[in-house]
Amino acid sequence: MQRKHFVSLSIFQLMAMFRRGIFYFFLSIYLKEYLQVTNTEMTLFATLPMIANIASQTGIWGRISDRYKKRRLLIIFGELYAAIGYLVVYWIHKGYETSGALRAAAFTIIIGFTLIEAGWSSSNLGWTTLIADLTKDSERSKIMGLLQFVGGIGNVLGVTACGFLYKDGIGFAEGNLFYISSGIMFFSILALFLIPESYADLDKSEDQVIAEVVEEQREMRNKANKDSKSMKWEWKLFVWLLVILAVINIGGNSIGFLVNIHVRLPDTFNASDMAVAQMRNTANISMIVAGLVIGFLTSRFGDGKMLFVGFILAFVATMLLPFAPNIVFIFIFMSFRGFTRVWVNTTSYSMVNRVVPLEKRGKMMAYYNATFYLSWGLGGTILTGPIADAIVSSNIIVILSYTVIGIIFVGVWIFMMVEKISGLRKNRRLFIGSAIGWIAVLGVVTAFIAPLISSFIINYGVSDSYSYKVTFLIASILILIGIITFVLYRPKNYNSLILDRNKIMTSAI
Repeated sequence: MQRKHFVSLSIFQLMAMFRRGIFYFFLSIYLKEYLQVTNTEMTLFATLPMIANIASQTGIWGRISDRYKKRRLLIIFGELYAAIGYLVVYWIHKGYETSGALRAAAFTIIIGFTLIEAGWSSSNLGWTTLIADLTKDSERSKIMGLLQFVGGIGNVLGVTACGFLYKDGIGFAEGNLFYISSGIMFFSILALFLIPESYADLDKSEDQVIAEVVEEQREMRNKANKDSKSMKWEWKLFVWLLVILAVINIGGNSIGFLVNIHVRLPDTFNASDMAVAQMRNTANISMIVAGLVIGFLTSRFGDGKMLFVGFILAFVATMLLPFAPNIVFIFIFMSFRGFTRVWVNTTSYSMVNRVVPLEKRGKMMAYYNATFYLSWGLGGTILTGPIADAIVSSNIIVILSYTVIGIIFVGVWIFMMVEKISGLRKNRRLFIGSAIGWIAVLGVVTAFIAPLISSFIINYGVSDSYSYKVTFLIASILILIGIITFVLYRPKNYNSLILDRNKIMTSAI
């Protein structure tokens, strides 16, 4: 990547992550504590906007990106649209908040941000595809790591500023955080004008660094043309990666908002605004460190191995979270979370771009983005939020329903893993017979075990802190399932496309 392009991307990333830190980190707390919504309703501020985000990326922006190659224009449009949208949402929300209609004010933010994300998602799509356009395969992990480093600095500054400005919800109620975030989006656009629109504009440059990128992109286009004619590209490996990322991200990110509220409860750690901000900054500092070293680590060990390390860190941190005796352990969890985010995002991004043909990059990257964006809210809305609310209200029907679904999900997954290891599918009769037998056993187990588990969960406790701890354990189980699947269910071409390619890149470096 040319230096001026990296500088421009870094400035934009710094401002974008500062905005996210100063606004989104405390928004969940504002909705739950100040506007008094339930856990499930609180998670909707991430779920519904992210559904709109991904629907727009896959249905509109990905197609436009692939057809017109206007990556930078998509970013500029998205930032302008969101900057204006923030102000409109605040003014409507303020009217309800002033009149005492707190739930209406909360849902104004949720619905308003859903409409904003439909247009703002063009920026997300343009950003991920533009970086891929401007980098060679051998440097992509390193560049992404450095951008994560820069973004971590911006997030530290943003979260710290929000720790001072939040003031138990006044920062949102009076509009200061809305105005600052909107202004940052306007100014961040200026950093983009030193960057070309896409790989289509790189041919015009005589710079040697760009010439190398152009040559690689040309080879990718030629391969994409051949693949499109023969319909042969490694889509099975791509889908497998997306499924693994979706399961692990939903597990890890489903509790993100609940952790923020958990540490503030009087019967846990009673953390102040600044303590919560410092907790988040621990993750940001870990991201900064991880961003500096991920380029070296991937060149030394490969993307696949570092992705696995990221998964392991996510599992260990989440599994230990319910047993934290004091807030120090929460800070350790957040540091692990920071490393995990950088290593998983960076390595998976590089692996996906190694598999996806250039001419399909816009649309396929929209699907890739979905595994991250949807996990922030969807896991909380359909899983951890309802479970936490049901425990507090002693709703045995909801807990029993989730227990049954959980046992069936785990049972089917166990059968798939056993089938993969033993090769039952080669003998169709044996496979069908085993499947029928397993379904029967699973039905009996569900009928007898589910009520016992549900009663135990309800009778053990009904406090907010207890309900959050249960969701932390559920999240860790999901991450573990994703890790085991990652190890045992790899496609046949994984070694040749990921591990062998990493060896080639390492020897070249």
